[in-house]
Amino acid sequence: MSRKRKNFVAFWLNEKELIQLKDKISKTSLTRSDYLRKCSLNKNIAVMPGIRDLVIEIKRIGNNLNQLTHAVNHGTLTVLGNDFKVIKEDLKKVWDRLAAVLKKI
Repeated sequence: MSRKRKNFVAFWLNEKELIQLKDKISKTSLTRSDYLRKCSLNKNIAVMPGIRDLVIEIKRIGNNLNQLTHAVNHGTLTVLGNDFKVIKEDLKKVWDRLAAVLKKI
């Protein structure tokens, strides 16, 4: 798969500037590239406290759910009824909504 962006840009920072940059990025849900791109192109950068922790927690729940799904599919765990499938579908809906919100930022 080819890259959407093919031009690499680099610049130098002193130690203090690098710490400041990392601090600002850590308060967002953006990657370093996304953050710098938005800064340089005068796009809005929204800081949503706690969103990063929410994303991490949803990923952990999804990972646990995938492990359970794997165990069910291999017969090492038995689930009665359709509850497990419903939970997985609900988690996917939540993740999709969160992803949509983050893309708007």
